Amino acid sequence: MTFLASAPAKVILFGEHFVVENEPAIAAALDLRVEVSVNLLDEKRFEIRSGNLFSFVRLDDLLSNHYSVNQHLKPLYVILRKVIEKYGFEGGLKFIIKSPIPMGVGLGSSAAVFVAFSAGLLKAVAGEYDLEKVVKLASEGEILAHGRPSGIDPTISANGGVIVYRKSEGFIPLKAAVPLHLVIGVSGEVRSTATMVEKVLSLKKRFPEIFEPLYHAAGHLAIEAAKAIERGDLTSIGMLMNINHGLLSSLGVSTMNLERLVHAARDAGALGAKITGAGGGGAIISICPQNLLETVASAIKRSGGFPLISKVSDRGVSVIER
Repeated sequence: MTFLASAPAKVILFGEHFVVENEPAIAAALDLRVEVSVNLLDEKRFEIRSGNLFSFVRLDDLLSNHYSVNQHLKPLYVILRKVIEKYGFEGGLKFIIKSPIPMGVGLGSSAAVFVAFSAGLLKAVAGEYDLEKVVKLASEGEILAHGRPSGIDPTISANGGVIVYRKSEGFIPLKAAVPLHLVIGVSGEVRSTATMVEKVLSLKKRFPEIFEPLYHAAGHLAIEAAKAIERGDLTSIGMLMNINHGLLSSLGVSTMNLERLVHAARDAGALGAKITGAGGGGAIISICPQNLLETVASAIKRSGGFPLISKVSDRGVSVIER
């Protein structure tokens, strides 16, 4: 028997960095999806294959925590062990992970993998899964992989759609009145989310009287953006994206490459464009009229970025049997 689990990538539409200090942020799921196939094995062992990475661990070694695997796969085995211990599974499983989502650019690739992996694992071992358990397991994987994540990525990947998220309050779903079409521009620059977060927090600590108003402004901006999304006001969404980009630039997280992509998208007809994610590299997003998606993508490519055309998707994690 095979279970095929899938989960979407995400973008932060508004509020990255500011969300770390309990301001609201808006995240959206994309129609780019990770797929994880889960196959039952006769042997008592667990195999994981992801791209060029492959490892296996025998059941006894997993339960005794006596095994060594690639560091990138370690969080998956930690999730696996928690589920096996809880449900007392006595068989074996083979996981094959396929992802079209670029890694390390702020699109939630690792969270999508953890969410799909957790849902497929729960379905295979326990016969069912629920979103709360999936998010909890995926969040534990994110902590192991990234240290101190905001919690947005597994939440939006599991639920799909658009959400407003605040650390102290959790999330509420937003209903977009019209389809939201995006062109993403991947800069190709390598950066560390944790490093960028610490850089911004250090600046805030040094200049609190300057940064506190910026954070409050970003919170109000996210609230206005939520209203614009719910009434389908694409022009206002674009304008607020541009303002949000200015706030992020003031935090010192932009680069010349990111600025080049942002302005290329705007000049080609995007209604708004901004950094998405931690900055320092990674990617930008632009919201566009549907008839200009290819034009904006071409402009991003000419400016040295790798374009991805996508749209916001209501579909969260899912598992089907084959």
